[in-house]
Amino acid sequence: MFKKGAFTFILTALIILGLTATSFANPGKGNTGWKFNGKGNGKVVQFNDIGSHWAAQTIREMNRLGITSGYPDYSFKPNAPVSRYEAMMMICRAMDDFEQEDGLSWEGRLEECLNYAEENDIIDDAEDFEGWKPAKRYEVAVWAMKAAGDLDVDDETLPFLDINDIPEDARHYIGVMFNHKWMVGYPDKKFQPNKPVTRAELTVIIYRILGDVWPDNGDNDGSGLRIAKIDPNDGESGVDPDTDKLTVRFNMDIVAVVDDLDVEEGIEIENLTDTNEDAAIDSVSFNGRVLTIELEEGTLDEDMKYRVTIDDGIIESENGEEEFDGISSSEWEFSTFDEDEDGPELDSLNPENDEKNVEPTATLEAKFKSDIEVISDKDIDNAVEVKKDDQEVEIENVKIEDGDTLVITLKDELESGETFEVTIMPGFIEDVETLIDYDGLDGDEWRFTTG
Repeated sequence: MFKKGAFTFILTALIILGLTATSFANPGKGNTGWKFNGKGNGKVVQFNDIGSHWAAQTIREMNRLGITSGYPDYSFKPNAPVSRYEAMMMICRAMDDFEQEDGLSWEGRLEECLNYAEENDIIDDAEDFEGWKPAKRYEVAVWAMKAAGDLDVDDETLPFLDINDIPEDARHYIGVMFNHKWMVGYPDKKFQPNKPVTRAELTVIIYRILGDVWPDNGDNDGSGLRIAKIDPNDGESGVDPDTDKLTVRFNMDIVAVVDDLDVEEGIEIENLTDTNEDAAIDSVSFNGRVLTIELEEGTLDEDMKYRVTIDDGIIESENGEEEFDGISSSEWEFSTFDEDEDGPELDSLNPENDEKNVEPTATLEAKFKSDIEVISDKDIDNAVEVKKDDQEVEIENVKIEDGDTLVITLKDELESGETFEVTIMPGFIEDVETLIDYDGLDGDEWRFTTG
């Protein structure tokens, strides 16, 4: 039988984990404690479509541990909406008491997963699950929290302007997810409960939960020196400019390879909005598994976006057996933007949303009201997905023209008499001046039919 809260602990080099340490209530009858499987049991696949995707490292580790899998063509389809079937399979595989018989077909594995989920009250009815529909944000929150068990958190207050769009029986679960930064809202203070979740996003959500509940028992888990949590969280907006410290929690006790000053000199807090105003560090210190970066007073400014990098080779495990690989690229970014401030806003779509009898074309355009750019180190080709009857349409390239227009060039002209949906993923495009990210556009918001 299912043990409430029986998530397998997975600690990876993922940088975008939650902020607050989590306290769990009694996981339930038969619980034998939280477990960590550091060896992995998945067949490692070199996916051909994650490249520099923002969640690539997480996807690879989840695959190594057997929590996620790809497709026969060695793709992962990170930006594709995750189906309800796929979402439930990921959640089930993260449970320490969920086991599957070897040699089963996809249908057989799915049947076992759904039966497990129904028996353990994660879902109500396996036969009426409608699994090929895209999983929505509020649904993922409910399933994940039912799987994790009751959390020792009594806070159902939600700050979202669209709270009336959230089913009442889902609000507590979303409150817990939000309270721990496992799922957050958008800069417009909306949760968008009905927005589909992508395969990459669900991968990250599960990792955030698993990283937060990693047991603090002092044992080396055998998976190398890795980050468990950072504060502020990667991608977090609305960070208080008066914040006086940043923290990094590892999976084992850490020390400086040389000394604290060497570590301080190897950390940079770059101001991406104003390149002449990087944040200044006052000091760094180590306490067990936690690295604390003390900031100089008043070093963070309002309405700015920051990136934190840490050199490799300057931090190691206390026993000297593991060396930290560092934080590079865009793995840790946060902003002090006012959460009321909006990101790039669409001006027009070509073809227009809901337009009929569109002439067959190989070019689609989304024009914005301000100049846009690709977020640093992101592959813009992964920002867009075009579908016909739930089948992906091959894209030749994606680029920004005239400063304000996203141009999508398809490999072939669209066929006549077909309905197409275009999705623009969040986290790939930002406003040139403010550096606020674009929230993305769902496929049901850009749909058209060719004549």
